[in-house]
Amino acid sequence: MSLLSTPTARPDRVFSLVSLVRALGGRVTASDAKEWLAPAYRTAESTPPKDAERVREIFRVARDLKLLDADQNDWVSQCELPATRRAFAHHVHAHLCSLESDDPDAVLLRAYAWCVAYAEANGTSTVLSRTAKELVREIAAALGRSNEQDEDPLFNSTKWPAWKDWMVFLGLGWNDLPGTSGFLLDPCRRIEEEILALTLSNSRLDAKSFLVSIAKTLPYLDSGTMFEAACNTGLARPPKGQLSRVLSQAIRALQDNGILRCEMVGDARDGVTLFPDPLSSTNAFSHIQQFPGVSHV
Repeated sequence: MSLLSTPTARPDRVFSLVSLVRALGGRVTASDAKEWLAPAYRTAESTPPKDAERVREIFRVARDLKLLDADQNDWVSQCELPATRRAFAHHVHAHLCSLESDDPDAVLLRAYAWCVAYAEANGTSTVLSRTAKELVREIAAALGRSNEQDEDPLFNSTKWPAWKDWMVFLGLGWNDLPGTSGFLLDPCRRIEEEILALTLSNSRLDAKSFLVSIAKTLPYLDSGTMFEAACNTGLARPPKGQLSRVLSQAIRALQDNGILRCEMVGDARDGVTLFPDPLSSTNAFSHIQQFPGVSHV
C-alpha cells in the first residue's frame, strides 16, 4: 500500500501512532491503538468501523516505512522508533531515497524530481501557479505505472494533496500558500537537515565534491538518479557547469540564512555557476563552507 494510496495517513497521524507505540514500550494491541487514536467520544457505541479502518491504514503506512509490524493482534516496533518529528522525517526521507524506482512509494520523490526538472525550463513559479489538474496529468504521464496490470495510477489528483503534505513534512517545499493551489519548490530545510552528510563532516568542501554529495544524498536534485530520470522524459537539463534554478535558489537562501557560505578561490576552474540572479552577488562558487555551530543529527 502506497503512502499516497491512504490519504488519511498523513505524516502527523503516522507519527502519532509511532509515538504511541514508543511510549508503550514498543508494543500496543490493535484495539488499544484504535481507542487511543480514534476514541468513540461522540457515541456510546464502540469505535465506529470507519475510524477503526483509518487507524489500520495508518498502521499499514508505518509498516511500509519499516517502523511497525504486526505480531498476531499486536503492533510492534521494527526498530528504535523516532522520538521527534525531525527524527521521523529523517527516517522517512532515508527510506524513500533507498527505494527502487519501481516501488510504489518511490513515486513521492520521483514526482518531486519531475517538478525540479520542469521548473528548470518553466520557472519555479509555474509549479506554484498551475492548477493541480494540469500538473498531475503531466506528472502521471511522465511517471507511468509501476505495473501494467495495476489499475491504480502512480499519481493522480486524489494523491496530490497527500503528496504535498509529505513533501512539506520532509522540508522540500511549502503548501497552501495564499491565493495558490500549487506547491512551492524549496529544498532548503531538507538540505539544512542533511548538511553534515553533504559536507562529509568537513566544514569546507570543494564545489564538485559538494555536488556529488547532493546527487547521492538528495537524488531528486541536480545529477541525482531521480533528477536524471526526470530529465530523460524530455524535460530540460541545466547548462553544463550550472546548477538548476531550484538548487541555486536553495543555496543562496542557505547562505542568506547563515547555514553555509559560497566561496570562489581566485579564478578556480573547478567552480560551478548558479542560475543567474541579477539581485544576488553570489553567482558562482568553488567551495562551500559550513558555518561553525551548524549541526543537525
